[in-house]
Amino acid sequence: MVITYNGGSYFKLQSGEKSILIDPDNQRSFKGSLLVLSTVKPSPTNPEENGPFFIDSQGEYDISEIRIESRTAAHEDDGEKTVYRIDFDDIVIGVLGPIKKDPDAKALEILQDCDILIVPSGGEPYLGASAVGKIVRQTEPGIVIPSLAKNPKDLLKELGQENAKPEEKLTLKKKDISPKAMTVKWLIA
Repeated sequence: MVITYNGGSYFKLQSGEKSILIDPDNQRSFKGSLLVLSTVKPSPTNPEENGPFFIDSQGEYDISEIRIESRTAAHEDDGEKTVYRIDFDDIVIGVLGPIKKDPDAKALEILQDCDILIVPSGGEPYLGASAVGKIVRQTEPGIVIPSLAKNPKDLLKELGQENAKPEEKLTLKKKDISPKAMTVKWLIA
């Protein structure tokens, strides 16, 4: 699997011919993608007719051997925020998007035992480093990927990984992930 970061909360997960976009910022990105997930409802990008399968609300989905579970994390002024658990290429990825207040406890349940957890790390107006650190320690993923920050120094400090270096992309297989290690992989756009 290859994970690339495109800024904000926009990520691309790719394995072979299959790709998933998380919070893309424009519809030009949709080309060739199997799925588009939006952590914010209403989504700033709308689904295309005859485009990829578009998910922006809670439920359970099975699309081309990819299993997705989603729950509402919070209702905020700018819309409903959704948390995702994606089972893709034998790797379980949790996605906690741009939320401003602590997510609902039931929403956090689906983030348990994730191999990878994508979390907001930009601070104001989103969750601060200590709140995100608490979620990371509760869920104990193998890898933590910060979003919403050019330099996630506060989260790195909170998790005791100030020496993490930025990377352009993350290429890995299930065997490369140490369970519960909470290793931060800082991806740059």
